[in-house]
Amino acid sequence: MASIRTLNEVPLSTALEAWNTGFADYYVDLSMKSLAFVSRMNNEDLLPEQSIVLFDGERPAGLTLNGIRMVNGSKVAWNGGTAVAPFYRGKGGGRQLLEESIRRYREEGVDLATLEVFVQNAPAIALYERCGYVNKGMTRFYELPAGARPSRDSSLGAAAPIEVREADVAEVALLPFYRHRGPWQTHWLSLKGDRCLIAEQEGQAAGYLPFRRIYSGTGELSALLIYPCGVAGGRMDAEAIADTLLSRLLSSIPDGTGARAVHIPAADAFFTAVLERAGFVPAHELLYMELALTDTVPS
Repeated sequence: MASIRTLNEVPLSTALEAWNTGFADYYVDLSMKSLAFVSRMNNEDLLPEQSIVLFDGERPAGLTLNGIRMVNGSKVAWNGGTAVAPFYRGKGGGRQLLEESIRRYREEGVDLATLEVFVQNAPAIALYERCGYVNKGMTRFYELPAGARPSRDSSLGAAAPIEVREADVAEVALLPFYRHRGPWQTHWLSLKGDRCLIAEQEGQAAGYLPFRRIYSGTGELSALLIYPCGVAGGRMDAEAIADTLLSRLLSSIPDGTGARAVHIPAADAFFTAVLERAGFVPAHELLYMELALTDTVPS
């Protein structure tokens, strides 16, 4: 008989079994050990009391990790991963998890529910749409191939000289053109302790580029994660600003450092063009989906 329990009601080993079994045959390797699982729950503000595990009798058959937080005055929820074990597929387990999650969102007064799904996962997309989620656009993950030597010098002209400074990532939230809406992992609240570059022209902020430096156990820079670039609205030189920001960031890392761009909206042609010109290549494509539960949603 199927039943659902919250994550804080089950042992960590059971939750980990549900996750790893459900994602064992996924498009990318999402397997985790206990330390990585706990770290992800903490770093991405996932809530054990709102995350749920599906059981078939006493056997874990699936789970959904959920996060809820305030975003620019609205309460936003994120489905941070739904997985159903192979032995339980075709029995409605995904729908049970999704409907229970949405019920919990409503109970918590959530305004907007969000998730991301690989574009090739047609069954999941169809399920989300049946439950009311709407496709809001494609995002891409980009990777800089091993051994690539990206262009480090901006070659595009801007309307006026651009000054670039590095700041704490929290500063982007204060910019009037910061985009609060979008994939959860790109929110400044998910980038704990990370940094950003801010472009300024004539003393006014013109653009931003959040990023994360990842260091090895010996203190060496081992990887760079790049998040969506933002530019003040209505600018004709958006690509030049993005080009300047990315060039400055890449110039700060040693040759051979791995670099990856995360959840870049395909609609942001000004930034995808800059990434691709620098040598980045698309690795994965996902759909960003939303379910509006009230009329109050972040901008």
